[in-house]
Amino acid sequence: MFIDIHHHLVYGVDDGAQDFEGTQRLVKAACADGIGYIITTPHITPGQVPFPIEDYYAHLRQTQDWCAEQGYVLQLYTGAEILYTPETPRLLREGQVPTLANSRFALLEFSPTDSYDYIQEAVRRVGSAGFVPVVAHAERYDAIKKIEQFNDLKDNFGVRIQINARTVIRKHSYFRGRWIRKIFDSGVVDYLATDAHDMPERHACMMDAYHKLAQDYGEETARALTGGNAMEIFQ
Repeated sequence: MFIDIHHHLVYGVDDGAQDFEGTQRLVKAACADGIGYIITTPHITPGQVPFPIEDYYAHLRQTQDWCAEQGYVLQLYTGAEILYTPETPRLLREGQVPTLANSRFALLEFSPTDSYDYIQEAVRRVGSAGFVPVVAHAERYDAIKKIEQFNDLKDNFGVRIQINARTVIRKHSYFRGRWIRKIFDSGVVDYLATDAHDMPERHACMMDAYHKLAQDYGEETARALTGGNAMEIFQ
């Protein structure tokens, strides 16, 4: 079974599922896609935008109970996609922002306009606070456009790199396609995740991405990126 560490499944707390029916659709799609573990990661902007944390936990428990009643073999965990703010390290230390599956791993998002220096400082501060920074959909940021930058983040700050599954299977322009290929050729990617929302163009597609990776890089790499590597989060 695949492990999805980035999924907007819990309803009513962000731009993912808007109601319980939307959550149910995402659960059904994930199970059909071969996903057995999901870390639910609503958008959170620590210290700047209020987040309905009690609603999040209540809706997640409701979804877990429903999955059990329906007989779905799907494990759901707490988490967050954290838009980095200066308050993030402190709030992580205080336990006010969910980490991935209650681990030391924290999924960080950045603005498209953030500089590389800003991203460096962010992951340095999160690491110094005792957490492992995981850069969400790292292929999106204009500030990270060199393999040397990926290696710098990983080697010097202990960063993990997450790429969206849809990026693997989407048709790209010539130059964009070459860049995506270069990311995977370099071996800097740690995790593939769906970043699924309750909308047709952002559904779970881990199986298709797995087959594409297996074709291009072999079964071992495909298994590692779609679940094997993510086991470190649960350990």
